[in-house]
Amino acid sequence: MNCIIIEDEPAAQSILERDIALCPGLNCCGSFPDAFSAQAFLDNNSVDLIFLDINLPEMSGVSFLRSLIHPPMVIFTTAYPQYAIEGFDLEIVDFLLKPFSFERFSKAVNKAKERFSLKVLPTAPARISVKSDRSIYQIGIEDILFVEACGDYVTIKCTDKKLVVHGTLKSWEDKLKGFSFHKVHRTALVNIQKIDHIEGNLVHIGTHKIPLSESCKQNFLEQMFNLK
Repeated sequence: MNCIIIEDEPAAQSILERDIALCPGLNCCGSFPDAFSAQAFLDNNSVDLIFLDINLPEMSGVSFLRSLIHPPMVIFTTAYPQYAIEGFDLEIVDFLLKPFSFERFSKAVNKAKERFSLKVLPTAPARISVKSDRSIYQIGIEDILFVEACGDYVTIKCTDKKLVVHGTLKSWEDKLKGFSFHKVHRTALVNIQKIDHIEGNLVHIGTHKIPLSESCKQNFLEQMFNLK
């Protein structure tokens, strides 16, 4: 994968260049101290991944990423953990909190490689059988927006339908393990690919607002960005 670095601190830039050189399959095409010089490069070159600092001169990393029409994969590198939720809203690959170890850096790169391989070699969408109201439905995992539990029943909200089935949220955690679902409340699982944004303690998916409990919030963000 071809990548670039956008980082205004020379010491941090050198660390990233060193770490990239140690990762097989990762090729650094350039390092830039600000968003404008990076944009000039991107106007004539294609890259797969950007290591992007947030606190940049004149234009922040967040503003730069929002300005790109077809952005490549992005890994934020920053000393400010409060940008984690905003990074998630921008669908970044990972969030490296400075100072980070090479082990943590390598983990972020592996996530980018995995996403890149899925992009190059897409797999058939997974499907699951659901029995609801005397009928059996075949639904695509990617079509599930969220799952909510109420007593002995679970509501599965899909892009085109709502199904109510007998069961527990724990059983659905097990069914959806390995897919892009995370627990945001003791009664709710959400498909992270479908989240529009997170505002306070609410997860927005289309017109739906799913509560994000304080007990789940930290673990949710840690799972999303490995903020440990």
